[in-house]
Amino acid sequence: MRKRKGLKLRMILGLLVVGSVVLTAVVGGYLAITANLKSLTSNYLESNYQYAKKLASNTTDLLNMMQNNMNSIAGLAGENSFSKRDLDIWFKANEQYFNSVVIVDSKRNIQSVTPDQSYSLIGSQLTSDASIQAVELRTPLISEPYIAATGRLILLVSSPIYDTEGQYKGFVGGTIYLQEDNVLSRLLSEHFYGNGSYVYVVDKHSHLIFHPDAERINEKIEGNSVINNAIRGISGSTEITNSQGHDFFAGYAYEPNGGWGIVSQTPVTVLNEPLKKLALHIILQALPVCIIILFVAWRVSRYISSPLYELARFSEEAVMSKNSIPPEMPKIASLIYEVKQLHQSIGNHLNLLNDEIQIDGLTGLANRKKLDISLEEWTEAKESFAIILLDIDYFKCVNDRYGHAIGDEVLKHLASEMLLCARQQDVCFRYGGEEFGILVREEGLQKPSAIAENLRLRMAAGPDSNGVAITISVGIALYTPSEAITAKELLERADMALYRSKQEGRNRITVFSTNNG
Repeated sequence: MRKRKGLKLRMILGLLVVGSVVLTAVVGGYLAITANLKSLTSNYLESNYQYAKKLASNTTDLLNMMQNNMNSIAGLAGENSFSKRDLDIWFKANEQYFNSVVIVDSKRNIQSVTPDQSYSLIGSQLTSDASIQAVELRTPLISEPYIAATGRLILLVSSPIYDTEGQYKGFVGGTIYLQEDNVLSRLLSEHFYGNGSYVYVVDKHSHLIFHPDAERINEKIEGNSVINNAIRGISGSTEITNSQGHDFFAGYAYEPNGGWGIVSQTPVTVLNEPLKKLALHIILQALPVCIIILFVAWRVSRYISSPLYELARFSEEAVMSKNSIPPEMPKIASLIYEVKQLHQSIGNHLNLLNDEIQIDGLTGLANRKKLDISLEEWTEAKESFAIILLDIDYFKCVNDRYGHAIGDEVLKHLASEMLLCARQQDVCFRYGGEEFGILVREEGLQKPSAIAENLRLRMAAGPDSNGVAITISVGIALYTPSEAITAKELLERADMALYRSKQEGRNRITVFSTNNG
């Protein structure tokens, strides 16, 4: 199974940068939209509250003016000279406020009415709760809205009539048809907007007296906290779900003359369009910046990761390489301290590692691994070369007589002599135990034989610094590209020649040939 190499640093850095930029943009956009939503919500709540409050104030002013008008006509009606014609003239001047004006006596019998109907109401008795209350209280009065016999929703503004002697004569009442055209209905009804905002009014019993949906007039609303607060005299604003299940920003205020609650509200869905526009605006504004940031971040991450990637790839190739010459370190031009130190450390470590795995620890010569690598490279390169295999004669006796410590010194001495006899381009190696060798780049046997003979003579010349005298046996085999033998076969030939030197008395050199092999 192929071992997974893992994610590359440049990919991780890229994902980190992209993730950071995207997350920052998303969080920033979310915070901006949230802040805008909060601001818009606050603005709509405050706007509706101020509007409801202003509308309640205007309604109070209007009702006060209507009441004052009734007080004025009541004062005139107390005079004996006041006639039906005077009432008609007064009504003509105030018909924008009232739909009709009626004068009744203390028993609620109609004495005069304007405008008069096609059938006369003179002499008939008023039976509404509002008229009974007006007679009983004998004070200026704004009634609760009520359904008249005609089916209209009516508001009665009345004022008591006293004659010149202070005797109560009845009252004068101005009727306002809440569902028909007049100043009050226009004030309360004409506040509906294309965004779904509208105003509605409830009386003190939570009945709708003004609403854009005419079919809901006089409907009793229950469980609505806004209405409950408004008719209790509390003003304010809040988000609310109405009886129809729709969410609104509601502002509410109390109108004291009628005891009404006035509510101005805007649907929460009105925020959808501006928030969509804001989101689109944020995206369009942020996109170029995000692209620039991503490009810069990509360049920076590449600047950081590329040298690290090159070092990682080099170290992998260096470890896996079977060549005797390690691959060349990549040139890293980075100003980053960690990268520079890593580059230097990897180079030093690989050089040390290469030495350790290809150098014999005792003698400092190339080891068997280095020999195998060199043989493979040289044979693949189709070069002519010779291999000299040599063995210390009776080395076991040296160890037995002098000990292994001295035996190691003898091995070191032989290694140093080999280096003196070999050329710089030759490879001296320890084959194993007391067996050594030299790879000599040469087309013929003359030079390898001379090197081997020089070494044999130097070793046979006398004892080393430890007083140990040794001789060596040597076998030489030549590799020529035309023969097309393998490195293993070449070693076998050299070993056969070495064996023949030992058989023939040691301290001699044997060159392999197909005749004596």
